[in-house]
Amino acid sequence: DKRFVLVLDGAAVLDKETGLVWEKSPDTTLRYWDDAVFYCYDKVVGGRKGWRLPTIEELESLIDTTQSDPALPSGHPFQNVQSGYYWSSTTHASIPSFAWIVFMGNGYVDSISKSYNSFCAWPVRGGQ
Repeated sequence: DKRFVLVLDGAAVLDKETGLVWEKSPDTTLRYWDDAVFYCYDKVVGGRKGWRLPTIEELESLIDTTQSDPALPSGHPFQNVQSGYYWSSTTHASIPSFAWIVFMGNGYVDSISKSYNSFCAWPVRGGQ
């Protein structure tokens, strides 16, 4: 049984493991954290609204550390995923000016100031 299924006329991917729907080919523009949040809220993919910036747990659910550049499960249908950093919507609990990020090159997770203008946004919908 395949984990990933194309939906919304091929514009998005359903992850059957988590029930989340991801944009198939995420934009590669580098953004500030707040711009990334608004970008996802405004996004229309496959004629659908209701997108958001993923939590750190959701982003990490895509990671396969046996793969690299990007660290996504082999046979995944995504396109245009950069071997760079992606913002999560999750604020660092003890440093509110920081958010968690994932390096898609190898799956490394870190946190950094929301004032950096150098990370991508990968819209998701569904879940909590």
